[in-house]
Amino acid sequence: MNKEQITKKTEEFMIHNIPNSRISKDNNNTYYLKHIKGARKYAKKLAKTYNVDKFIVDMAAILHDIAADVGENHAEKSAKIANIFLTNINLEKTTKEKIINCIKSHSMGAKTDTIEQQILQDADGLIFIEDTYKFYFEVKQQKNTNSKAKKLTEEKITGMLNKIKTEEGIKLSKKLIDKSSTNIKHNIQ
Repeated sequence: MNKEQITKKTEEFMIHNIPNSRISKDNNNTYYLKHIKGARKYAKKLAKTYNVDKFIVDMAAILHDIAADVGENHAEKSAKIANIFLTNINLEKTTKEKIINCIKSHSMGAKTDTIEQQILQDADGLIFIEDTYKFYFEVKQQKNTNSKAKKLTEEKITGMLNKIKTEEGIKLSKKLIDKSSTNIKHNIQ
């Protein structure tokens, strides 16, 4: 299989394995798909800026939250599921390992050893700040007061902002943060 075929097969795998925790209370997977699409957009943009393999960061972005149901430690489980999938489609070992390592290190507070790993962290943080925070707020609202849900969402945005480390990622985040912060304060009731 060529890279385009592998990407298509990976997209299909992701679509058929959307974590339950990423489906809204009205059985809608739109936020998850927007999160993945956005992570891919930012990963490819940053890969171009830093002249790294777009295929590696794109594949990692597609699979990075595949085990989101696990919770805080989902990066490790997502990497294991991705490893099984990528092994089953016979992806070349070195490429597969780079993708797996990106997934393993995408969570807040995780150490990155390569620019590809940092790009995935940045991409995940950027799309959260741009859009995913809305779904996060909805989920938190189901179990908390509105003010507590806002506070938790603001804290999560801060955490996501702090994991963005590339110069270009920081520039992009500065363009997004004001809008999300304003939306939380004024539009999300």
